[in-house]
Amino acid sequence: MSAHELYFGRKPNLRHLRVFGSIAYVHVLKEKLSKLRTKAEKCIFVDYSDEQKGYKCYNPRTKHARVSRDVVFDECASLYLPPTLDLNSNPSSDDEVSEAKIPPDEHEI
Repeated sequence: MSAHELYFGRKPNLRHLRVFGSIAYVHVLKEKLSKLRTKAEKCIFVDYSDEQKGYKCYNPRTKHARVSRDVVFDECASLYLPPTLDLNSNPSSDDEVSEAKIPPDEHEI
């Protein structure tokens, strides 16, 4: 039982907590959009803001950090993992899947 649960009599709400270093897609305001620009910037989640309610995200392409509440997170992927270690990747051919299978023991048949 946590201190929060003892004091308030209920478990704390942890839905706003995110994985540090995960990919965050930050919404771009309409005023800054041009006709061909994407509606979100691909950033890295680095911190929670102290000044306002929002997430602090770093854009490695522009080298700027910004705080926003309009963020969509991809917590299973990272910009720093090689593509072979990416958790979202699926095997592209049946050969890779067959190598990962373990043959059954003769005793289990």
